[in-house]
Parts: sequence; structure tokens; C-alpha cells
Amino acid sequence: MAQELGTTDLGTYDYVSRVYNENMRLENYKLPTTSGDGEIIFFDTDEINLTMEIKEQRVEKITIITPAPQSSTYMQVFEGFEFGLDALGTWINTYHRSTSTHGPASDVVNGILASYNKTKNNVLTVSLTRAK
Repeated sequence: MAQELGTTDLGTYDYVSRVYNENMRLENYKLPTTSGDGEIIFFDTDEINLTMEIKEQRVEKITIITPAPQSSTYMQVFEGFEFGLDALGTWINTYHRSTSTHGPASDVVNGILASYNKTKNNVLTVSLTRAK
């Protein structure tokens, strides 16, 4: 059986979607229980664009793009991964560095790299990958 939590990726899609959904209160932002491989767009709304790069059912990268980085929706979507992947730590400080400077910032928590970049137009992109 494939290891759920990865050492070179974020884990199986089954694992990532399950732990995210267990921490997601917004029904419209729950992930489907199954997914194909490739670059999959799960949400593309006015507030959240969420994609995952999945290879052989293993999640290699999660990307969240939002024009509303202070919104409750963004916070809850991000926290679904943060809590679900047991990566609580300094990412709130990284978020504040990026949003206050309108630029890139990144930190590793529990082996997961969170890379933030906020543009001058207030669009925040956050990528989660396994730290190399």
C-alpha cells in the first residue's frame, strides 16, 4: 500500500482530500473524494482558485490564488490544509510578511514549504510543496 503522507510529495490525494475536508467547514469548498492525475482545478470562484498537481495519485503541489487574502473564505481554505497536514507553525508570520510587503515570502513547517507572493494588485498566490 502506498504511503499516505509523502516524503517527496504531500501524500496521496485520498489522504490530502480527507484531512482537508475534515477541517473544512464551508461545504462549497470541500474537495471531491476522488481525482484524476494532472493539474486539476478544484475551485475557480471570485474568491478562490485552487489547483493541485497530482502524479500517480500523489499530490505534488497545491496552489491557492485569491484576490481577497483577508477574506474568511481564503483563511478557511488555507487552514483546511494547514490543520489537515499538521503544519501549524510560523506560516501566519510568512503570510503577514508577504501581504505587508507585496512580495514573496516562504517558510517550512513540518517539512512542507509554503511559498507566498502578493502582488501590488492585492492578489495572493500560495503554493504548498514538500521541502527538498
